[in-house]
Amino acid sequence: MRNLTFETKVFILILAVLMLGLSMINLIFIKSIRMLIEDSLRQEIINYQILIRNNIPFNYPEYLKITKNEVNNKSYILFEVDKPNYFYVNSKYFTDKLKDKIFLMIYWDFIILLVISLLYYFTVHKMISRERRLKNSFETILLIFSHKLRNYLSTQKINLELLRDVNSTAVARLENSYQSLNSDITAMENYIRNINITSEKYEEVSFKDFLMEKLKFQDELRLVLRGNNFKVRLNIYDFEFIIFLLLDNVSKYAKNSMYVRCGVFKDKKYFCFINDVKDNGKHGLGVGLTLAEMLCRKNGFKMRWKKMGGYFGVLIVLGK
Repeated sequence: MRNLTFETKVFILILAVLMLGLSMINLIFIKSIRMLIEDSLRQEIINYQILIRNNIPFNYPEYLKITKNEVNNKSYILFEVDKPNYFYVNSKYFTDKLKDKIFLMIYWDFIILLVISLLYYFTVHKMISRERRLKNSFETILLIFSHKLRNYLSTQKINLELLRDVNSTAVARLENSYQSLNSDITAMENYIRNINITSEKYEEVSFKDFLMEKLKFQDELRLVLRGNNFKVRLNIYDFEFIIFLLLDNVSKYAKNSMYVRCGVFKDKKYFCFINDVKDNGKHGLGVGLTLAEMLCRKNGFKMRWKKMGGYFGVLIVLGK
């Protein structure tokens, strides 16, 4: 079952639910038909009783046996008693009557399942397959783009090696830009390679421990981590990329320190990043924060950010 594709699992689930529903309808239908057959047979026996009371001769059908005494015959079942007469019915009578109805039900069940299967194939299955092809094409384009960008960065790295002995702020800026772009591309490539399992890989983690694990390599700023540890179910790859985007934003614009806090407030789990801001007047376009907010919305979280004097804060509400 684990090796089946998503659309196959959906198809099997639809068929299982449909078959269960049809089985219940068929059972009710069979019981209703049997009741109608019994009522019809009961009315037929009443007519025979009238003929017997009036001493009118008649030939009763083969499936019916009328006796003055009880009969021990497995081929017949006692259906009605009107002493001194016992009315027995052939045990195959009901089966023969229901057989045609059951075949008709099976025929229409097959038609319904076939029509539903064709509708699923020409709608849901094709739509899911199309989305998968588009996603794979998009991943390929991104990987090609990142590969070309890698080649460009390799050339720039050689140029920086040649200029490293030059004591210049311009060279330092180029080297910082190279390091930043290189780390961004690495994170993007990792996320793209894992995107096929991103939508399914959910794990329950101890959130504070998870943050400590992701922040332990951050040594450029003074880091303060406070708060309570709590369990939360996360899409691991998405959240790792959110943390990367937030840390990337902090490393570019923070001055000296970063404060991180996680906890529970009014039954809602949250965590926040607060950092001081450099006095160089530079501001980003907010692309990284916007991407992080998109990933938060995808996972059902809420994200807000705000500049407060000399500080910048990001708050993410994880839910209950």
